[in-house]
Amino acid sequence: MKLRKIVYLLSCLSVMLIFCGCNLELASPESLITPPKSNQEKLQQKQLVTSFLGREESLIMPEALNSANAYQHLDLDGDGEEEIVAFYTNKESNFMLGFLILKQSENQWFLKHKAVAYGTDIDYFSVQDLDEDGSTEILLGVSTGYGAQKELYLYQMTEQELVDIADGEHVVYDQIALAHNEQNGNVIVTARMDTSVLEGSSNITVYDYNYGTLAPVYNETFTGYCSEMRFEQVGENTEGVYLAMRHNHFVNILLLKETQDGFAVVMEHPLPYDYEEMSRIQMFRDENNDGVVEIISLWSPEINDSTKGYEEFIQVWLQWDGMEGLQAVDAILESSSDGYRFSVPLEWMDSLYYDFRSQDTIVWADFYAENDNMEFETVFSIAAIDQIVWDNMEQTGNMVVLGNNPTKNKIYVAEIRKGEFNGFRVDASRLISCLQIEGGERK
Repeated sequence: MKLRKIVYLLSCLSVMLIFCGCNLELASPESLITPPKSNQEKLQQKQLVTSFLGREESLIMPEALNSANAYQHLDLDGDGEEEIVAFYTNKESNFMLGFLILKQSENQWFLKHKAVAYGTDIDYFSVQDLDEDGSTEILLGVSTGYGAQKELYLYQMTEQELVDIADGEHVVYDQIALAHNEQNGNVIVTARMDTSVLEGSSNITVYDYNYGTLAPVYNETFTGYCSEMRFEQVGENTEGVYLAMRHNHFVNILLLKETQDGFAVVMEHPLPYDYEEMSRIQMFRDENNDGVVEIISLWSPEINDSTKGYEEFIQVWLQWDGMEGLQAVDAILESSSDGYRFSVPLEWMDSLYYDFRSQDTIVWADFYAENDNMEFETVFSIAAIDQIVWDNMEQTGNMVVLGNNPTKNKIYVAEIRKGEFNGFRVDASRLISCLQIEGGERK
């Protein structure tokens, strides 16, 4: 019986060989784990790049560049063909790093340029034609390893070589940004902080680049530590650089822009909060998508009987008024964990106050105003309530459902105590119009 089975199996194998020829190939373990084509291409590209590195060098992924890649594809010389810019470090030296430029010719890659810098990490990288002369400049910022201090290397790329413009005298900075000037060229803005005194100060410098020379055209020192700078459109057809100057218990916002007499600070506005706990909140952002960047300020609750922190306070977004001040364009009560945003009408802000109040597992935001008798009365309250809690809780006649979120199993509820305050109408439809729900729907 066994012999008959063996003969049968051999016959089947012979038939397969006859019809398939001699190309029958059993899958090897290697072929079973072969990566997808896209991954294979990435691997081949990495092998290509590393082949131009020395034995003591390796690729690095600069965390400060918000990029998960150790190399970028850029058309540096404007010929329509992309070069590869790869960042590397020297494994045998803690302070040697830089980048390679690889170019392709006749389907072959070759090393076009290699830049060597000295530091512990790459903090900044940008490719620009700074003076609009048709020649590319490359900006490389490195962390020096001495505290938070950084140095800027500025290279001019020619067909033959990569020229270090600074020639050893590199710009020292803590914060850096590129900005435009009135001639549609580019300037470099840096902040350098002095921490040797208790209050601290920041030196703000604007550098202009022309004919291979980098020269300061503005230099001023302000109190506070410059924790953030952002070049953006700050008004209609108007650009500028916002600077966040951190003090012990407040942040001073400066607006630096070019005027007829040169660069100058045209607006200064203090925000009375310690923003240390707001490190995850972006201070400058185009919140209302009008093309103009806004500044975040906080509207603090009068009483906070909850675990809510700065990130869940009402965020008031301010925009430059074109003169010496700021104006509010949005006021948002946002809870990402509960999946909603509530926009407080701007016209209500001068009359309203708010508290956070905990009631069992529910956190209410109580909004109240002063009446004609100079007494404070609650106007309305809003909360995100778990569906099960809502189904089992004692509900009042003033409570209305504004919306729901099946994904988060939340019901958004308002309790309206007064239908009007200071001439403003408050009802369910008005509050529903203020609500945005992520993954849910309004009533």
